[in-house]
Amino acid sequence: MPQTSVQVAVVGGGLAGLFTTSELIRSGVEDILVLEKAPEPGGVIRTIQRDGYMLEPAAGTLLLPHPHLSPLLERTRVKVRPAEPEAGLRHVYTRGRMVSLPTSPRAIFAPLVPFTAKLRGALEPFVRTGPGSPDESLDSFLRRRVGSGLGRMLAWVAASGVFAGDPTRLSAAACFPSLTALEEEAGSIVRGGLRRLRHRSPGSSRPMSHLPEGGMTALAETLARSLGDRFRGGFEVNSIIRGPSGWLLEGAEPIRADRVVLAVSPRVAAPLVGGDLGLSLAQSVNAPVVVVGLGGPAGSVQLPAGFGVITGPDESFATRGILFESSYAPSRAPEGHHLAKVIAGGAVRPDVADWGDDQVLETVIKEMTRVLGSDATPSFTEIIRHVPGIPQYQVGHLSWLGELDRMLAGMPGLHLTGWGYRGVGVAHVASDAVSVARQIAG
Repeated sequence: MPQTSVQVAVVGGGLAGLFTTSELIRSGVEDILVLEKAPEPGGVIRTIQRDGYMLEPAAGTLLLPHPHLSPLLERTRVKVRPAEPEAGLRHVYTRGRMVSLPTSPRAIFAPLVPFTAKLRGALEPFVRTGPGSPDESLDSFLRRRVGSGLGRMLAWVAASGVFAGDPTRLSAAACFPSLTALEEEAGSIVRGGLRRLRHRSPGSSRPMSHLPEGGMTALAETLARSLGDRFRGGFEVNSIIRGPSGWLLEGAEPIRADRVVLAVSPRVAAPLVGGDLGLSLAQSVNAPVVVVGLGGPAGSVQLPAGFGVITGPDESFATRGILFESSYAPSRAPEGHHLAKVIAGGAVRPDVADWGDDQVLETVIKEMTRVLGSDATPSFTEIIRHVPGIPQYQVGHLSWLGELDRMLAGMPGLHLTGWGYRGVGVAHVASDAVSVARQIAG
């Protein structure tokens, strides 16, 4: 069989692979092949459209403007529009009621924790204690900075909203590096935040939630079309072997590449490369989640304004959060209907992913009814299981990344990118794509 040779082979046609390829082309590297196992691009990104509803089982919004994501979307002609203004409003369900958290300093007055806990949090600028270890858990970091009461709550909300994770295991520096950097720069989160505000460029826009026209699937398809015949779907790579003149990718046909970008999850990448690097990649940690779409006539359920609600640490729910899809994105439900997206399971309740559909539905409907205070029985349902699930940047994650970098230094031409490494958000994936493209293009 004849062998195809390219300058760069990108394994994985999800957003990480598509972003990296687009950035490489912008940098002048055009001899590229994107190899995706599935027939279509997108990876975990896919939009489900049924009965007039539009459900995004994974990421569904984009925070824009962003220094890397915004120009990438503009260059590839991805169309986006702002979400409803209320998308900036978040809620937390705690002690049997839903508490609103406005995106302003007024959030400090929200009855999220007792007054004494707020008082301790207000003393944060005067707290001089440093971390007890170089890699501190998110829970430990926030308890140390703002006190046990407020710190526990904030850590839970942050871990739930981004990772569906356990804040006592997640690394503060790996998961929220911009937060821990405030302490490093100014000795305090508050003082560091104020310092950055003073140095903020005049007229700079605050990032707001945006929606891709046609859904996230349309976004991935638009990106793939911008690559032309560089995207090859339905191509499964079985192994990647280092040779004397580059890398050999074995699959439907052999492909030789000067450089290889593995834009797949660490667990998928592990058996492709094998050896010590494969063993290290296989140590990555994930949390399985179940996403449930619940919809029906608007009169049956009144979804609050805002982006969604996180269930607090004392509720013992299977549900970690509920996104009010039709509140901030009305087009995702038929006219006169509502749509909510429930995220259940995660690191604290991984067993939920093993439940049958009936148990999942019964539980999340019951919990959503409690949160909203009205019967949430739906007429539209959709269940999606994400297994192995969302990457978990636990304590030790930064050391793991350092180990991977040391191994890659001895394997020139091999690169890793995607949400398993330096950020799970779409914007984080775009930033990492820019970094990898710069390494390759010089």
